[in-house]
Amino acid sequence: MTPLPTARLLQLVPLLAALATAAHAAPLQVSSGGRNSLGPSLSADGSRLAFYSASDLTGGNADNNFEVFLYDRGPAQMRQISNLPGGQFAGGNQTPSLSGDGGRLVFQHFESSGGYSYYQTQSYDLASNTLTTLTPLGYFESSAISRDGRVIAVSTGNLGVRLYDTSTQTFSGVVMPAVDVSMSGDGSRLAYASFSQSVRLLDVTSDTTTIVSPAGGGYNQNPVLSADGNSIAFVSSFDPLGQNGDGNAELFRYDVPTQTLIQVTHTGGASASLSASISGDGSRIAFSSSADLTGGNADGNYEVFVYDLLAGSFQQLTDTLGGVFSGDAQLSEDGLTLAYVSNMNINGGNPYGGIQVFMDTLAPQVGRALPEPATLALVLGTLALLPALRRAR
Repeated sequence: MTPLPTARLLQLVPLLAALATAAHAAPLQVSSGGRNSLGPSLSADGSRLAFYSASDLTGGNADNNFEVFLYDRGPAQMRQISNLPGGQFAGGNQTPSLSGDGGRLVFQHFESSGGYSYYQTQSYDLASNTLTTLTPLGYFESSAISRDGRVIAVSTGNLGVRLYDTSTQTFSGVVMPAVDVSMSGDGSRLAYASFSQSVRLLDVTSDTTTIVSPAGGGYNQNPVLSADGNSIAFVSSFDPLGQNGDGNAELFRYDVPTQTLIQVTHTGGASASLSASISGDGSRIAFSSSADLTGGNADGNYEVFVYDLLAGSFQQLTDTLGGVFSGDAQLSEDGLTLAYVSNMNINGGNPYGGIQVFMDTLAPQVGRALPEPATLALVLGTLALLPALRRAR
């Protein structure tokens, strides 16, 4: 069979993308059991997923502490990374961040005593199985990690953010009060929400700060920085562009090179958008929302959506009924894998209604470079397979 001209094949790309969206396969349920699993974090290519769970997923968490787990998608293998003995009230480990190369984890260890919890940040090298404690027990902490795992940003209470170099095992650099810290892939830029509720971007090399969204009149939260350092997504109830007069929690995107801010969602009533995540080049944003952004969420559940900047369109990834929610969506750097949490019960895999971690695969974006099919048969074969990929509702 004579190969189709490239121009003709390109005309089929929008059709293929639309059909792939409509015939989206069911997500993979990664965690299970009657306990909650939370905080997914993906490697750059989506092959590894870190999260924390109180379930006994590998036989090593019988006391049901919150512990950190790693899931390898290729071999479908689960691994328990942390293990704090003493039962649920002794403490645990939580909020892991996985480096883009999938080789290092950073997470928060906590111990409880006298009604209080004390936190410290720990790092785990997955190749050497080496655990390193970065900070002493103390205030609440959060962290972010660079693509190669060399630089770790640690935010300690209201004391500020410091940068830890895993190669020299020393702290240096930034000291500033911050919450919700996010790091570029090379560690040269930090996006964060200040204690005054403004979103800011710090260039670590030049020590210059850009105010992305000022404080006052509402709140800004969960700023996330793309791996290339050029895009920030965040949720805000502010009205910086005159498009959010009702003060709903809306999704915004800031383009660093052009210093341009756009409002991505425009909801009404009691709807809200939460917890954004962004692909490495900033062209896709995943988030949860109770709004009906695509015509598929009339019941107002919190569902997972993906906004495609290239297409200017939304895709609804989950579709649940009352009493069920989905959120904390996390995109891989390549924008092709999505992880999130939900208490939905697909095919009987979550009978107790616990919060579980799921993984999903996204179709390539229209306009991206795609492998050129050799023949029309390959294109038609792809179309023939799509009905088999339908999502289980």
